[in-house]
Amino acid sequence: MRYLFAGILYVALYLGAGALLDGYPLLRMTVVNSLLLLLAAAVPAVVLRRRREWEGTQRLFWDTFAAGLALWCVGQIGFTWATWTGHRSWVQWHTMFSLCGGIGPTVALVARPYLGPRKPWVWVAAANVISYAMLAGFVFAYFVMVPSVVPTSGPSPQATLLTLVQLQRFVLAAGLGWSVWLARGSSWRPTFVRLAIGATIGFILRFFTSGAISRAQYQEGGLYDLAWIVPFGCYLWAALEAPRSEADSAPVPARRGWTSGVVSALPVFMIPLVGFGILQVQSIGEPGDSVRLLLTTLATVSGLGVLTLRVSLQSGELQRADARVRMMAAATEQTADLILITRADGRFEHANQACLNALGYSRDELSSMGLGSLLDPTSAAMIARIGAEVRERGIWRGTLLHRRKDGSTFPASSTVVALKTPEGAITHFVGVQRDVTEDMRLRDHLVHSERLSAVGELVAGVAHEINNPLQSIIGCVELMLEEGHGHVGDLELVKQEATRAGQIVRNLLAFVRRSSRDRSAADLNDIARAVAQLRARQLADRNIHLRMELAAAAVPVMVNREEIQQLVLNLVLNAEHALRSAPGGTISIRTAVREGASTLEVADDGPGVDAAVRGRVFEPFFTTKEVGQGTGLGLSIALGIATAHGGMLELRDSPRGACFRLTLPAGAPAAVSA
Repeated sequence: MRYLFAGILYVALYLGAGALLDGYPLLRMTVVNSLLLLLAAAVPAVVLRRRREWEGTQRLFWDTFAAGLALWCVGQIGFTWATWTGHRSWVQWHTMFSLCGGIGPTVALVARPYLGPRKPWVWVAAANVISYAMLAGFVFAYFVMVPSVVPTSGPSPQATLLTLVQLQRFVLAAGLGWSVWLARGSSWRPTFVRLAIGATIGFILRFFTSGAISRAQYQEGGLYDLAWIVPFGCYLWAALEAPRSEADSAPVPARRGWTSGVVSALPVFMIPLVGFGILQVQSIGEPGDSVRLLLTTLATVSGLGVLTLRVSLQSGELQRADARVRMMAAATEQTADLILITRADGRFEHANQACLNALGYSRDELSSMGLGSLLDPTSAAMIARIGAEVRERGIWRGTLLHRRKDGSTFPASSTVVALKTPEGAITHFVGVQRDVTEDMRLRDHLVHSERLSAVGELVAGVAHEINNPLQSIIGCVELMLEEGHGHVGDLELVKQEATRAGQIVRNLLAFVRRSSRDRSAADLNDIARAVAQLRARQLADRNIHLRMELAAAAVPVMVNREEIQQLVLNLVLNAEHALRSAPGGTISIRTAVREGASTLEVADDGPGVDAAVRGRVFEPFFTTKEVGQGTGLGLSIALGIATAHGGMLELRDSPRGACFRLTLPAGAPAAVSA
């Protein structure tokens, strides 16, 4: 409303000044022309002040708009000066400035600011603006200026001028109306509505003003000047309220045809067509025809130069765009993510190298396949739902189970988006996926570790609570045996089972207890001999042969001797238990130094480890022994000790029986010798 109020106030001031100075024609003309000039100049002033708020083609639009009105202001000053000097005429040198200024808003439409800043294309759009400006300037010079300065026998230059001005205003009003339609959904639509309102009203009012001029009834300061005041006021309103340029704004899709080479070259082709064609149809006599011929030739050559420049600019931009496309394609091929592009019907279009490696297919093989054949049946059933969600929301995220060429499957975290035409129709689906097999394994491992941590805390508490009553039971049984009570066999059985329960408690505590940080130099050969001496008699009683294959030199390690000795003892006990079902077997203990690491192997020639349970032998509480024969903690404790020492314990492939290898970082030989 404030703009409407300001406009009404300006019109009242303008008409009031004209009415008050009615008896002073020259002064009236000067005052009202100055007021009109002030209104027109306000538009370039606002554009200059807000120029940094616009970028790219949006800045080009307003720059062209402002340049046109600035030229019109020059023409208006020339018209005023001609009146002051007594040479008042509508067709003089200043007319060309006024005419060229009037076409500024028209050719500015070529920039199409509603499509967004489009900074890379601003020079191409500028070349198009210059081409259309040259065409309009050529037409005005050809039909108005040449007949006005050269004696001719053709129609009156003033009549031609009024006709061309009315035609130019019609083109401007129609172009702005079309731009309002093209800018629908854009933040620039209100701007074009304001411009279209001013241009349309000015086009209608110009009929009355042109009639008054042709009848020599026009006088400045009257209602006829609304044909200029209303458009200029709306232009100023639009410039003040035009939106800023936003790099991330969603531009309106360009309609087909505007970017074609034919439309861009149209002004250059029209110049010789109009210039040479009119000479053949309507001659104005000499020397007017010669001047028109020269003007047409010069304008054609200039237009071809501008067209060549435009093609060169567009070619350079296309080359840069092609370079960006190649760069993006290279980045797509190098990424570890799986990128799969399908058509709207699900048929394969493109897959990057990571996707081909993960699926095991070649591009030729994928070209004849659909998306459903690349997924497990459980995920293939989701294709329709994924497509519907992408159409509705624009994106889908989830996990799909892909099937490789060899039939194996793997889970992939997927994001699916759609590629659309300017009209909104989906042409392709783009899926960016990541194999999450390792992530899921780590997650399961973390969950397992958390569960073991909770179990460990529980076991530690329970073990401590059980240990005290067990010690009391063992102590009482020993006292009863010393005093010679009866039932000696039963008491021995009680003592034996209580001792066994105490050993289980100690194993549980060892399982949950952190490894000691105390480390000292030791020799794996000495540890192996100590364990062999500890179990030699029991193994001999069971007819099990113990073979020592120790390295000739010392095998140095930096360890907690007691813990490593316990680890080796657990391995020997495990091998011993495996040979109970086949007496007469052999247990081998071997030491060596391999690639800077010290190793110890405990092997047996028993039945070995079943392939179905090889992956679980180190799990806590897992055992293949009969109930009451073991707790399933021996190998878990051994693995924990090896890991705490920076080494590893693994079950090795063996032609017969089982073979466990302990690998530890090698220690300092000098310390071992000392």
